[in-house]
Amino acid sequence: MRIVKPKLVETRPHCFEKAVYDREIAKGISGIKDYYTGGGTEIEEFDTVSYRQRLARPEVQGKDITTVPIEETNRLVKVGDHYIPICIYKREDIQKDVPVLIYIHGGGFAGGDIPFKANNCRYFAEQSGAVVVNVQYRLAPETLFPGPVEDCMGVLDWVYENAAMLGVNKEKIAISGDSAGGTLAANVILKDKERRIKLALLIYGAYDLNDADHSFCKWDYSKYEIDEDHKEVIFNRLYDFRASSDVMGKVYVGGQYDLNDPDVSPIYAEDFSVFPKTVLIEAEFDYFRWDNVELAKKLEAAGVEVDELFYEGLDHGFFDRLGSLTQTADSIEVMSDYIKKM
Repeated sequence: MRIVKPKLVETRPHCFEKAVYDREIAKGISGIKDYYTGGGTEIEEFDTVSYRQRLARPEVQGKDITTVPIEETNRLVKVGDHYIPICIYKREDIQKDVPVLIYIHGGGFAGGDIPFKANNCRYFAEQSGAVVVNVQYRLAPETLFPGPVEDCMGVLDWVYENAAMLGVNKEKIAISGDSAGGTLAANVILKDKERRIKLALLIYGAYDLNDADHSFCKWDYSKYEIDEDHKEVIFNRLYDFRASSDVMGKVYVGGQYDLNDPDVSPIYAEDFSVFPKTVLIEAEFDYFRWDNVELAKKLEAAGVEVDELFYEGLDHGFFDRLGSLTQTADSIEVMSDYIKKM
């Protein structure tokens, strides 16, 4: 089922929502970029420090819009020979035997941490009544694939084994993640041979880590319908993601794995029937929109129940703007309804 979420302010079709357009115009448009040329950045040229600093900006981390007390607990989970941090969120009035949501943040595999999506996790906990586990997996390039996948798998194991302590029903495990976090969530689902995950809430994941010219979906700007008045600003935004995405896969695997490996890029998996009921959050002007379209097709062909929530006028990263973009809260509220129905 495909559910279209119309823009709230801008009424013209195939335009940015007003808040998105105003934000991008305020940044300035160079007007000199060649929109049909790839990024070409090499691993050694990737500025990890500046990239992580950008993700730590307050406007990217969103706001806390909860209205009820949320209990938070920080702890470490042992995975293999190391520990990774998690943060657990739950309403103070929560009852036992509730669902649990494992949340995996985005950030291109090279950025992000628990605070990056803490406010989103708080709102998930408030709206769904589930216990939410926010995972701080190890980042590239310090830890290359498969390290981040192993960390997320380790948290799934820990949640399942410690369900009683967490006060959750281990038969009601959901998983979610945005962007690279959506990719890692899909990786975990494909590796979860016991099928412990009963619901997937995937937010504009990157399911093919090849660059634009070699992607499964044959990515191209011409795939988007764009109003002429907004063409320059939308192309500029897409270009930014194309340039960063062209190096993202290289940084993640460090040149040690084929990006066509289904353990790296989930779109190349052979068996999609292992997926539980899946909800895909998509944005009209998202660089990874076509990854999500292809994943939906593969899931449906495998007999998996899949819903697509398509937000018109939005771009990749809209999930970061909780409290300043109405659709961000709406997406969490909709996904929380799916959790409550588990």
